Amino acid sequence: MRDDKKRTLEDYRTLTKDGEVSVHLTQDQKAMILKTYDYGLNKLTDIDEMLLSAVIRQMKAAIDQDN
Repeated sequence: MRDDKKRTLEDYRTLTKDGEVSVHLTQDQKAMILKTYDYGLNKLTDIDEMLLSAVIRQMKAAIDQDN
């Protein structure tokens, strides 16, 4: 989906359906989410970003599987 056109949230809504999605998170992943919430994305270290990206990949995979 990478091109010059800026995608809106509405563009992504068509790729999903309503409902719950569950993922299993490790203790470190949960802690990373809390840290990100408290300090924001701009304060993450490279290692923090890698851990957060892993969480997002898990969530994306669960969403893709649900569709």
